[in-house]
Amino acid sequence: MNRYEAIKATKNGSIAGYVLGALSLVVSLNSGYRNPGGSIGLSAGLSLAFYLGFIFVCAYGISKKSRFAAILLFVYLIFRVMSKGMEPGKASGIRIGIFVPFIYFYGKAIQGAFVFHKIEKSENPDYKTTPKWILITGVSILIIVAALIGIGTMVEKGVLPSLEVQIGTEISQKNRDMLISNSIIFKDDHIEYFYSMGLTSILEGGSILTEDRVILYFMNEYKEIKVYEIYVNDISSIELIEMGNFLNDSIYMINSNKLDAWLPIQLSTLD
Repeated sequence: MNRYEAIKATKNGSIAGYVLGALSLVVSLNSGYRNPGGSIGLSAGLSLAFYLGFIFVCAYGISKKSRFAAILLFVYLIFRVMSKGMEPGKASGIRIGIFVPFIYFYGKAIQGAFVFHKIEKSENPDYKTTPKWILITGVSILIIVAALIGIGTMVEKGVLPSLEVQIGTEISQKNRDMLISNSIIFKDDHIEYFYSMGLTSILEGGSILTEDRVILYFMNEYKEIKVYEIYVNDISSIELIEMGNFLNDSIYMINSNKLDAWLPIQLSTLD
């Protein structure tokens, strides 16, 4: 690869980045980031803004021959392909196929960026090498971003519990089957809202609102799952016991009109 080919490769990679960002914006606004009312919640809006900002900043960096930006966007796309591969059905193969051209252009952009800097270093006496502290910082950021993308992918696919209260349609089939197989809900239950306090599994504990009852479940010290419920028609009052924040859940007390029947539930403050 010569200088011209290296510049062309980074230019194509930059264009591919902008195209991916534009497509992601259209798809997000038409599907995953909207709630049932058609609006976009604060948390989802911030997530979308960060996601698009990340793509466009990397695309701009690639246009400036940034090796770091090219690698970052390539790693991100690999995670996206992996997440699509985890989805069942033939549609997942189609989605993966859509990403293949982008993987090619980002891979060539990485090669082009490195070749360009190598040629510049050999031909330009005024070429300045990248300081070590920038390289160390860049690698650290790359690792952090890759970890965040990986965690986000696992949350999206139901491998890890969501940090937000989810509407029923947002719950993965895997997690729904897990709730049914552990006798937390019935097969024909319609989940309105769901929130798990678990860190690594939804079975660690959570609360569910179905069409007719509120369910609280948790795993005790013997790894047994305990399930308690109050029917909606029996609820006499709901009290906010402790207001949560970004790091801590809010705690509510749901009281029943039946004697000594109540449930303390935790809910995320996000969205």
